[in-house]
Order: sequence, then C-alpha cells, then structure tokens
Amino acid sequence: MAEKKSSFIIILRSMIMHRGLIIVNVFAVTVAAIVISMLLPEWFRATVVVLPPEKSESLSEIALSMGKQSMALTAGAGFALPVMASPSDLLATIAKSRTVAERVTDSLNLVEKFESSSRESAVGQLRDKMSVHVKAEGIIEISYESKDRQLAAKVANSIAKELDEINRLHNTQKARDLKDFIEEELKKNRRNLSTAEEALQEFQRKHKAISLDDQTSASIQAAADLYSQLTLDQINLKVLENTHSANHPDIITLKYKISEIGKKLTQLQEGSAQPADSAGAFLAIPFSDLPELSIRYLQLLRELKKEETLNEALSAQYEQANIMEAKDTPTISVLDWAVPPIAKFKPRRAYIVLTAMILSFFVTLIFSILFDKWREFKTSRSESYRDISVLMGLLRRDFFGFKRKKVE
Repeated sequence: MAEKKSSFIIILRSMIMHRGLIIVNVFAVTVAAIVISMLLPEWFRATVVVLPPEKSESLSEIALSMGKQSMALTAGAGFALPVMASPSDLLATIAKSRTVAERVTDSLNLVEKFESSSRESAVGQLRDKMSVHVKAEGIIEISYESKDRQLAAKVANSIAKELDEINRLHNTQKARDLKDFIEEELKKNRRNLSTAEEALQEFQRKHKAISLDDQTSASIQAAADLYSQLTLDQINLKVLENTHSANHPDIITLKYKISEIGKKLTQLQEGSAQPADSAGAFLAIPFSDLPELSIRYLQLLRELKKEETLNEALSAQYEQANIMEAKDTPTISVLDWAVPPIAKFKPRRAYIVLTAMILSFFVTLIFSILFDKWREFKTSRSESYRDISVLMGLLRRDFFGFKRKKVE
C-alpha cells in the first residue's frame, strides 16, 4: 500500500513540477490535431440493403408440383453450399469478387474518375473502399466510401446491380446445362422408343396379336412403371454424384430407392414369397410362369411402355428447363437503394482531437517522470552517472565521427 502511495506521489509531484510543460504540450498537440483534422478530406459512405434471397423453385420441384414422378434432377437447382453457409453468404462472396469489381469499374468508367494509371489499379481502389456484411437475419449490406457523395451512391447501387446480373447469368447457364443434359437423354430415349415400337410390331406380325388377361396387363404396367422409375432414378443419381459428395443424404436415399426397385422387379420376374391374399398379390405375377411367347411379348410391351413413360417425363423436364433458361427476372430483392449520404462517415474530428489530447498528456507526463528519475540518479549516484556519461560520449563520438567520414 505504501509503495502504491509512493508511486502516486511521484506521479503527482511530476505533474505539478512540470505542469507548465504538460499544459503547453497538450495545448500545442491539441491545436495541431484540430488543424490537421480540419484539413483532412471528408469521406462519405453509401449503403445498399439487400433482403435475404428466397428459396427459388428448382426444376425438380416444378415438375413434382405438376404431378410428375421421378423428376428429381438437381443439376442447376442451386449451389452446393457448405453446412454452415447460407445463400446470403454466397451472394456476399460474389459481391466481393473481382468479377463484380471489374464490371462496376467498366460501367462507371472508374479508371478516369479515379485518375488511375490502369484498370487493375482502379479495380484495386474500388475493392479497398467497398465492404459487404451479412447480418444475423441474412440481410446483406453493400457499402462504398468516397470523397464524392454522389459517386459513393452510384458505386454502391452498381455493385448490387452487377451482383444481380452475374447471379442471373449463372442461373441461366445452369438451366442451359441441365437442358443440354436432358436433351441428350431424350434423344437416347426416342431412339430406344422407336426400336421398341419396331420390335413389338415385328413380333406381332410374326406371331399374331396375343391377348392378355387383366392380371397380366396389370403386371406389365407395374413392371413398366418400375423400369421407368428405375431409369429416371439412375439418371438422377448420376447427376447427384457429379455435384455432391458420396456421403450426401440425397445420394444415399436414392441408392436405397434404386435397390428396392430392383428387388421389386425381381419379384415380378421370378415370383414373390408373399402370401396370396396380400395387397400386392394381384400385381405380383411372376413372368417366369407365363408361356414362352407371352413372356417375349411381355418383354417387348414392357420395354415399349417403359420408354413411353420415360419419354413423357423427360419431355416435361425439357420444357421446364427451357422455361428456366428463358427466365429473366431479378434474383435479388433490394430493400433500400443507396442515396447520396448527407453526413460524412469520416474523419471523426472529435475522436482525433480527443485522442491526441489524451496521448500528449500521458506522453508528456511519462517524459517528466523519467526526467525526474534521471535527475535523482545523477544526484544520488554521481559515480555511476559519470561512467554512463563517458560511455554515452564515446558512442556520440563514434556515431558523429562515422557520419563525418561517410559525408567525406
């Protein structure tokens, strides 16, 4: 406690003894800070507020809403985001990208406005002064700082517009890629459909028409539906494996579904161990029990129905992909467009002056305390002081002597 009191007395004594120096220094530094802060140029910040992106309806969801089955093609349905990321985080990353900065630089001719030596330099200045933040609610704030309040608003709004344009182009490209993929599958399906039709017609011409009872017809339809379902799910699995990891829940679910469909088809072809009075007994007719010609006819008819069902599904998907490709609507919703700010963003003159005042006070006080300590040391330990003075003199002589030699 005594030591703390002694330290306080030392500080208080230095403050009182050197009060003139402290007051003069604090006053001088404060005045200098006021002058400097007044000379600093004013900066303005304009901000665009973008609402969280809504979940867009993918091609698979559109198809399912129309009552179609097995339309779960997910290519082009959206980005594959990390678990902790959100669509707002993705848009914020795009807004901060170099591509957006380059498009804004070109659209507003910032190379000339910034008086930059090159486009690269202007892009760098733009990215240094822009900021993008995602709030907890998912709202995105895009800000830009400039000495020109009008330019600050123009650049902030341009960033939001270019963000929407790039996102829109990306969505269009995804829909185009999906359409190309479906188109290739549709071409294969149409070739297979034509082959199935010709094979069935040839069989009927050769063996005459075969009459099938209701149970057999139901089995054919069930098998055809299952084959169609299996083919579509295999296509979907191929797409998912190209865009997601092997451990993705959708891939695991789809593989299980394909396995179960395969088991059901085996039951239809070879027979089932289920009781005769079960709900599926009527359709679970083993094809192996039918006469050889009927089996061949069933195979051809089943192949034809499978391709017809697949053709119907793929055609619907192709039309939806065309719609998505031609869709040209905004992908982001702006809550508040940027307007030229009235109040400056910086410099914060009061903060600069107050900080300079406080720092000058403490620096001067520390200097005063050290000066008093050195003077006490000089008086109380004169021999040590003389030794230190000699050493300092040698160092000064060496230093100034070295400078003279260097100049000569």
